[in-house]
Amino acid sequence: MKLYDISLRRTGRSISDRLAAARRLDALGVAFVDGGRPTRAFYHRAAIELRLRTATLVASGGAEDLTALLAAETPAVAVVVQGHGLSVLREAVRRLVRAERRVIVEARDFFDGWLVDPEHALEVVLTAAEAGADTVVLHDTAGKLWPDQIGEITETVAQTGVPLGFGCHDDGGSAAKQLFAADAGANLVQGFYAVVRGGLDRAVSPSVHSAETGVAPVPCPRLEQTVSAQKAIGGVR
Repeated sequence: MKLYDISLRRTGRSISDRLAAARRLDALGVAFVDGGRPTRAFYHRAAIELRLRTATLVASGGAEDLTALLAAETPAVAVVVQGHGLSVLREAVRRLVRAERRVIVEARDFFDGWLVDPEHALEVVLTAAEAGADTVVLHDTAGKLWPDQIGEITETVAQTGVPLGFGCHDDGGSAAKQLFAADAGANLVQGFYAVVRGGLDRAVSPSVHSAETGVAPVPCPRLEQTVSAQKAIGGVR
């Protein structure tokens, strides 16, 4: 399972703080560090100053940000899909792939959409993959579903063979949902593994507790690594 950190999407930190945070996330072994919307100043400095050993820097935005996403010149780009038509999604992914970017499609409200119209939700995933997306992140944006529901739907979508990821905004149950999604076939798990508030001061719970799932705690070594490391991280100066 690979971790995709979106802590740097949060605004209010200086560019220097964000770059320092990216270096520390890289040291933790995170696979992807999302720098947020493609603002010129941050990505210009990142291109000059940031030398990541393990992580890949990602610029993220909607299909309407395509020009800026290309200008960020990151090796990977996340296209956040929410209410876009299939043709818009297809063209955005194709343009980025032609520009030799690794493309991750973040399908917001995917699970709510699945409950309403599973055929259309599946078509979004297949359209992104056929256009050349490397991974499609299924996003539980509203946080209404239980972890076992997340697992069941993810398992069904995984049968298409499309490489999948999972993300959610449900802070209280995120660890449980992440592990159910990973067990169902999501190889990339998105979350706030270290939140930037003048430093890296919080990490996702390293295990799923029985109170959340009704099953015994399931250890997740990579998440344990982020938790054990946070005390050593300290503030970013």
